[in-house]
Amino acid sequence: MNDVDRSQGTKDTYKRQLRLLVLPFFENFTVREVTVGRIELFLKKQRETSYTRAKHSRTILGMILAFAVRRGIIPRNPIKEASRMKKPPHTPKALTTEQIAAIRLAAREWRTGEGRMGPRSDGQIRDIIEVMLGTATRIGEVLALRQCDVDIDSDPPRVNISGTLVVHNGAGVHRQEHPKTHESNRVIAVPQFAADVISQRLALLDPEDCEHLLFFSRVGTPLAPYNVRRSFRGILLNAGLEGLEITPHSFRRTGATLLANELGIQAAADMLGHTSTSTTKAHYAEPDRTVKSGPADVLQQLAPPVK
Repeated sequence: MNDVDRSQGTKDTYKRQLRLLVLPFFENFTVREVTVGRIELFLKKQRETSYTRAKHSRTILGMILAFAVRRGIIPRNPIKEASRMKKPPHTPKALTTEQIAAIRLAAREWRTGEGRMGPRSDGQIRDIIEVMLGTATRIGEVLALRQCDVDIDSDPPRVNISGTLVVHNGAGVHRQEHPKTHESNRVIAVPQFAADVISQRLALLDPEDCEHLLFFSRVGTPLAPYNVRRSFRGILLNAGLEGLEITPHSFRRTGATLLANELGIQAAADMLGHTSTSTTKAHYAEPDRTVKSGPADVLQQLAPPVK
């Protein structure tokens, strides 16, 4: 299917999901044999694994069947008659101060001990964590930061989020000239602890090479996000935090939660590059469950008259 409106990364993801999720179930059926009943059974099996897996499977299958309808192979798209899947309740979860402290300690000690296997840590994972905490950015956005994207001398220090790292089949890792969406382009102020780390990274670079990435491999190439995630899982293991569904994206949720609680949901959405606060509220900012006295003070106006 020729789809010019989707990025190459999205197309690669769809191909992978088609191969891993859809084809194993339907490879022995013709398109006309993909009935509503078989779709229901397929989605039920996928839902037993996870809602997200079932949702992705439904999307891919629906696109294939819609293409078949457009080509006159089948008269209607049976995916539209399949039962709707109810999304399970989900509450965004921020990291606690204790978890952040444990991750920081484990990151500082990552691959520095005696008797370790493999090369000694160059400290980049530790620095990436600090910059993610200070910017509430996606991992690909942090890894795509170049020397020309940062202004440490401004007041406050700021970074320009103008790209992300993507992995394309057969093309390796490269910098995409816009973040996840074009609307995600933004300039954000960074706290001093993150600015200090960025300054240390800048000191390693040739000042004339403005396009050079802040984070890079030993041979100067972009860091692969999947390699950073693998190292992060090792850090979580050393921190005793494995099995808690913590990922690099947890830093983004943590920043969103703090911003929403202190400055409001709109400030969090602006920092994260969201065009709508509904996305921030539903997927990133953990609800503030602290009991505040303000509402009670207002409702006190309804008290009965003093006799």
